[in-house]
Amino acid sequence: MNSHFAEMPGEEGKSKIIPLEQAVRQYIKPGMDLHFAFAHSRAHAVAMEIVRQFRQQPMHLTLTATGILEYGIMLSWAGLVDKMIAGFIGDTYPSPAPNRFLQQAFKDNKIDYECWTNLTATLGLLAGALHLPYIATNSLLGSGLLHENPESFRVVTDPFSGKETAVVRALNPDLAIVHGLVADAYGNTVIGPPFGENMWGAYAAKQGVIVTVEKIVSTSEIRKLSNYVKVPGHLVKSVSVVLFGAHPQGMSVEGIPTLQDLGYSEDYEMRHQFRAAASSAETLDLWMREWVMTTTQQSYLEKVGHRRLEKLRYALKNNEAPADAAIATNRPDINDEEPIIKSEFLMINAARVILKKVSSGAFPTLLAGIGTAHLASWLAKYLDKECTSQWELLTETGFYGYYPQLGDPYIFNYANIPTSKMQTNFLDVLGCIVGSDGTQCLGLLGAAQVDQFGNFNSTKIPEKNLFLTSGGGSNDVASTAGEVIIVITHSPKRLVDGVSFVTGNGDRVRVIVTDKAIMQRSSADETFKLMGCFVPEGKSLDTAIQEAQETCGWDLEISDKVMVLPPPSREELECLRAIDPEGDIRK
Repeated sequence: MNSHFAEMPGEEGKSKIIPLEQAVRQYIKPGMDLHFAFAHSRAHAVAMEIVRQFRQQPMHLTLTATGILEYGIMLSWAGLVDKMIAGFIGDTYPSPAPNRFLQQAFKDNKIDYECWTNLTATLGLLAGALHLPYIATNSLLGSGLLHENPESFRVVTDPFSGKETAVVRALNPDLAIVHGLVADAYGNTVIGPPFGENMWGAYAAKQGVIVTVEKIVSTSEIRKLSNYVKVPGHLVKSVSVVLFGAHPQGMSVEGIPTLQDLGYSEDYEMRHQFRAAASSAETLDLWMREWVMTTTQQSYLEKVGHRRLEKLRYALKNNEAPADAAIATNRPDINDEEPIIKSEFLMINAARVILKKVSSGAFPTLLAGIGTAHLASWLAKYLDKECTSQWELLTETGFYGYYPQLGDPYIFNYANIPTSKMQTNFLDVLGCIVGSDGTQCLGLLGAAQVDQFGNFNSTKIPEKNLFLTSGGGSNDVASTAGEVIIVITHSPKRLVDGVSFVTGNGDRVRVIVTDKAIMQRSSADETFKLMGCFVPEGKSLDTAIQEAQETCGWDLEISDKVMVLPPPSREELECLRAIDPEGDIRK
């Protein structure tokens, strides 16, 4: 039977294979809305080729995506982008931050932006794929995002329950751009897990999909991989073979044994370099001229270097899922003279709160936002030796039940993929699991600001005309999680009387954890009370309480019984520093 179906009649002569340069020249047109589709990486080689061909031409592009990272910064540097529609805009590696180049472009009104969330952007693409005009969401209510974008978000009355419900318009970009592992000549494209946006954008795109892949395979081989084909060939306009087409991001081949030789890890060195370069227009100009404008894709890879690229392949091949066990014994020795820094107090304090919450059995899942929040959740996972209650770590892009590996603190690192119990997507994680009424998820979020009502801001500081990051999936978590913990530095600039912009409504926030204290309430109707304080050596509890009050932006109420928070233990410090040995997030 296999030989009978090797190649079906009529499947020859339909090849869509063309060089990348031709695909860009033929299909990228002025005024387009482009969607760089995301599973766990994006088609950076296509972005670079668009820059090479069209730099400073009046392209007036719109970018629509859950996240706009390096590829969008490159296209913006080239003067090709008029508008961005996204859930997250900024830097993610090794920790989240505003991108300085884009921040300035927004401030100078060179580029317009429209802030969605990671879930609502995915839902918008799903609505577009289903040919619906709009789709309902449990996100957005009570946020500034809803009120700022009336052309994209509305509040309607649910005709069945009579309740107020937010809806988002369908997103139908003109063209989707996908980098996959393999495809056949017709364009049936294999995507490795996790699945992020789940390729809804490919179905939603009005003019089809440009595909790049690591390798072309036969249609008979595609049939063997059909479970991983996420882009069907009839949607595809062209297929181009582009080795390392996602670089500096990586390509996951988890669970696909026949494609193991095609995968590669992220190039952290390159992502570090690009982030540093994109801190100003001048340094970004130098980087783009050296790495993009004077190269082809082939010479770009030669410049990166064969040895470095092979190391990325080797790193992915050697990712193996460990047994669920306590932290490895090769923890770094603690230098007793090295001071404990603020971020370590913050993350250890948060990890303790997590352990108390999950030990109750009320929260079978936990989703932590990128940065100090996710590192605190990892620390809690390692410290939970008793495992009195089963709880699963989530990432919004699609990791479920993963076990974080030592030495690489990046939340989306490839070493964590094989430790997952399930690989899925934004919709499943943020919509179905975090938003479940039946099983409550504990949300752990960082923020730029939080106020006395628990409202938090990760989007922008309007009074300074300063864009931050839009917020990613934080609004989605705050809108539906069973309970939310905010993890934030203790400062009057961060703990404010009223946030400048409401990224997420604070009704579900029950605890605010800082590097100095714990503030808690039992319901949204209550005010936060100071429940615990770290007491620095040589100071009294009363002094610590006073300092916590004075460095809070609102009139902080004090509990009748304020706990003295124990200083970080040797075990806690060893675990935290083993997770992040270089201090990429800790420092």
